[in-house]
Amino acid sequence: MSGLNAQTEKLLSISVEQYRELLQHAEKLLQTLDNCNYSKIPAHADKLQRLQNVASQQDKMLLTLFRDNPPAWEEHALYRKRQQFIKSILKLNKQLMPKIRSTMAVTSAELNKLRGGRTALAGYTSHYTTHRGIRGVG
Repeated sequence: MSGLNAQTEKLLSISVEQYRELLQHAEKLLQTLDNCNYSKIPAHADKLQRLQNVASQQDKMLLTLFRDNPPAWEEHALYRKRQQFIKSILKLNKQLMPKIRSTMAVTSAELNKLRGGRTALAGYTSHYTTHRGIRGVG
């Protein structure tokens, strides 16, 4: 597609970079999960969500352009690169989701154990009350 104006070319270039960053961050999240570094997961997940939101906003501007002439876009190098990043992200998401679910299940089980232990310990607390003043003897 050779007749792109400078603004459309810039939007497409920004989109490619956004998806590249998204892919790199998703790879870091997968590595964090593989390394069982669970304390860093919430920060990674938050950043991933922010990156996805920004890319989504950018896509709203581009999708109307893509719908105009889909076959012509297939020939554009940046469009193809963007599509490759999106496919890689989708593939990585398929790897991430089971790991995240299993991590959440383990965390939930641990929390339930802690809650159960706290309830059991509560049964051992002393209910010591003073009887001062009941009979008028102080």
